[in-house]
Amino acid sequence: MAWPALSLDLNPIEHFWDQLQRELNQIRPGPRTTAKLRQALIQAWGNIPRDAINRLINSMRRRCQAVINVNGGHTPY
Repeated sequence: MAWPALSLDLNPIEHFWDQLQRELNQIRPGPRTTAKLRQALIQAWGNIPRDAINRLINSMRRRCQAVINVNGGHTPY
């Protein structure tokens, strides 16, 4: 399948980054140094359940089909 130009919604890593950002936003106080940011990222990454990652991976077939159905346009993903 050719990669549609408007298909960012196909990339599950974008959704993972969103989850990672939400985890980081919950850390109070926020990291002020590079070393603290690194620690916060490792902690946030570890807080994301493995099944959430697996759901993103397993959703690829549905994502691809959704993009095909709308001829490369926007999908609800």
